[in-house]
Amino acid sequence: MKQWTADIANDPYDDYNLIMEILYNDEYVAVIKQSSQGLIMTWYPNKEELKIPVEWLTKLLIDAKEILVNVDDICDQTETDAGQ
Repeated sequence: MKQWTADIANDPYDDYNLIMEILYNDEYVAVIKQSSQGLIMTWYPNKEELKIPVEWLTKLLIDAKEILVNVDDICDQTETDAGQ
């Protein structure tokens, strides 16, 4: 059974900023990253038609916004918690 997954990674081509890579059956099909225009999702060219579950994608986008957009806030909070 083919399945959708997503991984958080560092982008070596963008100063190692966090990105969220989307995989289908263990193959990279898209990436979500923070840009000056906000979050952007880029789909890679693919030979087959991909049907992505909307509920899963919605949750993934919410998670991406919390993780990728608020990463500085999360890091600041972690540093503050570590100093206590």
